[in-house]
Amino acid sequence: MSERPRKVLFGAAYYHEYQPSPRLELDLDLMAAANMTVIRVGESTWSQWEPEDGKYDLEWMTPVLDGAHERGISVILGTPTYAIPMWLARRYPEIAGEPKTGQPLGWGARQEVDYTHAAFKFHAERIIRKIVQRFATHPAVIGYQVDNEPGLLAFHNRGVFQRFTDELRHQYGTVENLNREWGLVYWSHQLSTWADLWTPDNNAQPQYDLAWRRFQARLTTEFLQWQAAIVREYSTPEQFVTTCIAYDRPSQHDQDMTRDFDVTAGNPYYAMQDAFAIPPSNSTPQGWATSGAWTLFQSGDRMYSSKQGPFLVTETNAGAIGGSAMQYPAFDGQWRQAAYAFISRGAEMIEYWHWATNHYGTETYWVGVLPHDQKPGRVYQELAQLGAELKTADEALVGLTPDASIGMIYSNDSKWGLAGQPCFLAEAPMTGDERSYQKIFEAFYQGAFRAAAPVRILHDRQLTGSEDQNLDPAQVAKELPVLIAAGLYIADDKLLDWLRAYAEAGGHLVLGMRTAYADYEARARPDIKPSRLAEQAGVSYQEFSQARGPA
Repeated sequence: MSERPRKVLFGAAYYHEYQPSPRLELDLDLMAAANMTVIRVGESTWSQWEPEDGKYDLEWMTPVLDGAHERGISVILGTPTYAIPMWLARRYPEIAGEPKTGQPLGWGARQEVDYTHAAFKFHAERIIRKIVQRFATHPAVIGYQVDNEPGLLAFHNRGVFQRFTDELRHQYGTVENLNREWGLVYWSHQLSTWADLWTPDNNAQPQYDLAWRRFQARLTTEFLQWQAAIVREYSTPEQFVTTCIAYDRPSQHDQDMTRDFDVTAGNPYYAMQDAFAIPPSNSTPQGWATSGAWTLFQSGDRMYSSKQGPFLVTETNAGAIGGSAMQYPAFDGQWRQAAYAFISRGAEMIEYWHWATNHYGTETYWVGVLPHDQKPGRVYQELAQLGAELKTADEALVGLTPDASIGMIYSNDSKWGLAGQPCFLAEAPMTGDERSYQKIFEAFYQGAFRAAAPVRILHDRQLTGSEDQNLDPAQVAKELPVLIAAGLYIADDKLLDWLRAYAEAGGHLVLGMRTAYADYEARARPDIKPSRLAEQAGVSYQEFSQARGPA
């Protein structure tokens, strides 16, 4: 971020265009009374900005920005590219994303579009330029959010697959090299020409699978870098550029995505009520939200890890989250618990989703700060208390370095590798669990939390990845005397040698299941396991088994 916040920003996403009554002034007054200092606007309604092809309506946002500025409320302006207008879908049906080859998604939800397609990018660039050029100099705008929660899909569109083939051709040079590196002699999959490469739909080769997942994440990173570059043509030096990350999305690499952003921003959602109990209760998990007090800290540490620095919370629980059948509003005081958990791990903004609960649409029952009757109630009062406390704290809560007594290595490559070659079974018979890596990582993180040992999460590429991010193992051993490498399935020789150097420098290296088992191509290493670390570990193995129950 070009200019560090002077205090923790506090607010909500605000969509005045969704509201059934003209209440802009009332809403902004209520925000100011609750000591809110920031709103996020504009990222969800491309059709409002451009109701027809080439016909723009930008000025509806002006009173929102003017009113916010009058009350000392800052604004994060979003680019509306994750939910396209229906005229664009109608005129260019070929931009629909294909989750399987030749099977385009239907329209009616969001994030259905192949964002590599030239027709989509033409129209996306045009609306981004119109919006940012119009409002870049508005005094309320402090930053921009490009797109929203990217990386939801893997695109199987023909053009995407042809680019994948071209990238493999440039990387490996010849089909003979690819045959050898991927072991395509297995099941008679050797290629005689690049035209022999099969589409990923029925693929069972793990080397192909890993390359495909990496490729999809690169497409997401490239898309966001492209948007950020457009925004920066108009933004001022004081304004930041970011995106909001849903960290469990499959087609993203958070460290790569955030490298060209000024600050990391994430959207942690979590079960509340009894799920905050310590020790954990036996309450039923609440849908897809994380569950357990420990997950608040893990989410904060994951956000901090992306750039190893302070981060923004762009969305988090206001009222009950999810849908009409998933209503678990927080107990009194739990908003403050969650907010301070994030702040303690480096958050410099707490922004709720969203201000006013929608009266229509998919998220009608995703409750905001104001309920359906639009009157301030318990949620508003609880958040107003938090806002008053943050105002009193002023700058004392910014620039914090999260305490850490142990380190944990996070590996997106291993996440993808163990999605293709899982450690665990899902409920369906003999179906692998794509969250195998996350389950391993989370088990170790939860153990650290129960031991009251705060964690610093380090990406594998931050250890050895580049000149600007290549940590000295001896220095890490001094700062983090314990380092956990759990489920580090995909690792090259350089990374394994770094781990050995860490142990030899006096660090206590903890190895978890499947660590040091496969190389960069997801090939099982021919060494004694754990590869290149067996001597330091003082133990080796040849077999492993599923446990029938808790150990």
